[in-house]
Amino acid sequence: MTTSEPEDFIVDFAGKLREGPADVIDVACGRGRHALYLAGLGHRVVGLDRNVVHIQELASEARRRGLAVDAFEADVESMSLLGGCADAIVNTLFLYRPLFASYVRALRPGGVLLFRTFTTDNIDVLGNEKPGRGFLLELGELRRSFPELEIVHYAEAVIADRAMATLVGRKARP
Repeated sequence: MTTSEPEDFIVDFAGKLREGPADVIDVACGRGRHALYLAGLGHRVVGLDRNVVHIQELASEARRRGLAVDAFEADVESMSLLGGCADAIVNTLFLYRPLFASYVRALRPGGVLLFRTFTTDNIDVLGNEKPGRGFLLELGELRRSFPELEIVHYAEAVIADRAMATLVGRKARP
C-alpha cells in the first residue's frame, strides 16, 4: 500500500454512503487519499488538516482531477462540527477523543462514520514505540465510544504491521 491508496475498509464500505452525492468530511485528511477517492466516486468532500502544505497538495490534486474537494487548513482538535452537516465522516490514523460526540452530532440520519486508528496492541504486542500510548485506543474502546451508532463493521487486528481498530457505524434514521 502506498500513501496515496485509500485504506481497504474505505474502499470496502464506500457503498454504505447514501445514494447520490454524499457530503463527506475527512478529518485530519493529510494529503487527502480518502478525500480524493470518495470525490472520485462522485461525493462532495471537505478535507480538514492542520498541515497547510498537505492541504495545498490536496487542493491542487483535486483541481487537477476535476474533483469536488474543498480543502481547508484547520486545527481539528479545536473545531466543532455543525449538527447534521454530513452524510459521512472519515477519521483514519488520528485520535482525538473529544471529537467523538461532535462526529455523532454532525452525521445526518443514516450517515456513516468510517474510523480506523491504532490500538494499544501497537505497543503491547508489536513493540512499536510510535505513536505513543496517549494516541492509542484501548482494546474495545472504539466500539464503546459510539453507542449511538449501529455498528455495521468492527474489527481489531494487525494490518500491515499496525495494530488497528476499525469501525463503520451508521446513525439511526428517525
